[in-house]
Amino acid sequence: EMITDVALTKYCDLIPMNRYVAMADRAGLAHLPANSVIETTHGFADFVSPVYTLLKQGILQSRVLKADETPHRMLEGDEKRNWYLWGFSTELLCYLECRDTRSGDVASDILVKAKCEVLVSDVYTGYGKAIRVANELRQSSQMPPIVAAHCNAHARRNFFKMWPKYKEAEFYLEHYHEIYQLNAKSKGQPPPIVLELREQMRPRFEAMRLRAMEELACYSLKGKYAKALKYFLKNYGTLTYFLNDADVPIDNNAQERNLRSHVIGRKTWYGTHSKRGALT
Repeated sequence: EMITDVALTKYCDLIPMNRYVAMADRAGLAHLPANSVIETTHGFADFVSPVYTLLKQGILQSRVLKADETPHRMLEGDEKRNWYLWGFSTELLCYLECRDTRSGDVASDILVKAKCEVLVSDVYTGYGKAIRVANELRQSSQMPPIVAAHCNAHARRNFFKMWPKYKEAEFYLEHYHEIYQLNAKSKGQPPPIVLELREQMRPRFEAMRLRAMEELACYSLKGKYAKALKYFLKNYGTLTYFLNDADVPIDNNAQERNLRSHVIGRKTWYGTHSKRGALT
């Protein structure tokens, strides 16, 4: 029970082990060695490793995958200090890997073995590279190619950052508000209803596309507002891909939430002291 409590406290409640030891001391369990307590989480990781393997197998069998990555600090134990936690998920499964690179090769290692047909992510070139590599290998085995679907939350966020300095951004925020309201209605609905509601989103996307094309000529291409417009226009096809596939989400927020504990936790534990800790 204590080992489980230690693991949950660190990785779910985001409490560093030194603080956990101090809390145990106040509760009457004095002189717990912090290093030994941390070591129990390594043993726990070994114990649940078969489940971890099954999670990866489930991810590799999924048609639609969501992917994201976030920085992780290796405090000691390796020459590289800047590591990354990579996440791949479906509606039911989440698989995480801690690697010493942000190279698209990490995503390639997953995609070349996966049955994935759609990868949902942000517009990071590493994912584009991973898709290209996987598709080149798929041609020889006659597997369907992987297509990219990009996150609308990122496109909306670009316009949100511009408002209220650029009042024009309100047009896009209002349209995205209507789109997300329709998306909320589609939650839990069967695919035909989902696609019917998404068809109602299409005119709103098209209105934003036409407005962005008109406005782009009125701003310096080096300006921040123009960059928001260009981002939307350049990725319009991948941002709207979800309209035609009920299994593809509107954004990548669910996967970003899967990394939220790590993002918050690294503010207290700062990183890991070994590759073994990173694996745990």
